[in-house]
Amino acid sequence: MSDTFGEYSWAVRTYECSPDGAATMASVCNWLQEAASLNAEALAFSKSNFESAGENISWVLTHLKIKMARFPKWGETVTILTFPRGGRRIVAWRDFVLKDSSGAELGVASSEWMLIDLKSRKVVAIPEGVFAAANTVRKPVFGDEPFPKLRWECSVTAPDALVFRARRGDIDLNGHVNNVHYVEWLLESRPDAAGPCRELDIVFKSETLAGEEVRVEAVEPEPGVFVHRVYAPDGRDHVLARSK
Repeated sequence: MSDTFGEYSWAVRTYECSPDGAATMASVCNWLQEAASLNAEALAFSKSNFESAGENISWVLTHLKIKMARFPKWGETVTILTFPRGGRRIVAWRDFVLKDSSGAELGVASSEWMLIDLKSRKVVAIPEGVFAAANTVRKPVFGDEPFPKLRWECSVTAPDALVFRARRGDIDLNGHVNNVHYVEWLLESRPDAAGPCRELDIVFKSETLAGEEVRVEAVEPEPGVFVHRVYAPDGRDHVLARSK
């Protein structure tokens, strides 16, 4: 049996907090991305590992689900435990558990990833070594099938869309807008009265490049639950998400 995992700790910085002094959902997403990258490097299947082997491929996040019990405050130490948990052919899954300094659980997350060829931008098969590193000891944090299908509630009339333009500073190592910026954009469509987002389920459907315009809409199909859409002016979806 395999208990392959990584455990990483750091203190919450001031610039990762909202006005109430607690970390934001976007900051949590950044931590998850960093922990995933560090563990992939340790297990020899990170972007830099692929580059060293002469392969021009990299991981892209396709689905992320987060449930937070509490957001840590400025100065608190956060520990993230992360582990790969298998997948199938073109998708790989990775889970996360976030804890505070006492060991109490702050939240959990699950993610789905694909590999793309950075030149053709096409999906490629995942090496068997990635699946061989799957953790067979720890239980999936949301069960075996954590990713339900998300749909834009087009039957509900949405308010006027918010408009953003991708900046050069939004572009990541893969040459497109980093996933966390979508989280920032879509959460802007939540009304202030809804309070902080504690649960987020987000699907990444297409990439956005520097200089491109995106639009963001949200509807509230049931009290306290919001469905978000980030899309291009031509109607092509970049992101669909559900928050509460």
